[in-house]
Amino acid sequence: LANTGLLSLCAYGRVTGLAVEAGAGVSHITSVCSGQTWQEATYRLDVAGCLLSSHLRSLLMESSNDPAVLKALRKKTVIQMKKQCCYVSMDYEEDLENQSHHHPVRFQTPDGNCITLDKERFCCPEPLFQPKLLHQSSPGLHLLAMQSLQKVPDHTRKDIAGNIVLSGGSSMFPGFPKRMYLELNALLHSTGCKMKLLAAPERNVAAWAGGSMVASLASFQHTWMGKDEYQEHGAEYTH
Repeated sequence: LANTGLLSLCAYGRVTGLAVEAGAGVSHITSVCSGQTWQEATYRLDVAGCLLSSHLRSLLMESSNDPAVLKALRKKTVIQMKKQCCYVSMDYEEDLENQSHHHPVRFQTPDGNCITLDKERFCCPEPLFQPKLLHQSSPGLHLLAMQSLQKVPDHTRKDIAGNIVLSGGSSMFPGFPKRMYLELNALLHSTGCKMKLLAAPERNVAAWAGGSMVASLASFQHTWMGKDEYQEHGAEYTH
């Protein structure tokens, strides 16, 4: 068993840094130093892809689209719509109030119906930064990242802040890397700590890629558990 934050960093060729993971079921912030995760600097946010898909459906039900068409939408179609049409706003409140900042698009469903997405495009992923929009009391990902950096020892903070990596399918929204950079850079500005944010094109599979890389290392081979060992010791042997 390995921490997915560490594996995400490994995918970027790093063993020190901060992993911002926005996945399907849950999001995590993990600070890592020399391959060791800081448990007290690890945070979880229960806003991720599945919840955002449900949020998009709810937003559309309040729109002017045909309710019958919306009710007939399959989960797979909503996910496809989210990936294809939604993006992260750089200034949510401003864009919400200013109609000219909306950029409507039409999405054609597999059965030939058309759905228009307006403000729903940027309202859908906003809970990653403002969980309160989904009635959650947790801070957004950028604030959790800042809290994580504040928890690590002073002598490691510079190196960790200089290696912030994005991971997970929900980090793939257009605008997500820039918004995360702007929000976190503003928080770090007063500390004098410089940050560097890395967003690989295939970051949606960063944890898997990192795990594949680690598992292929010669130094890792002695950590494998064989079938005979598992049958003798059971699942408890993995902890």
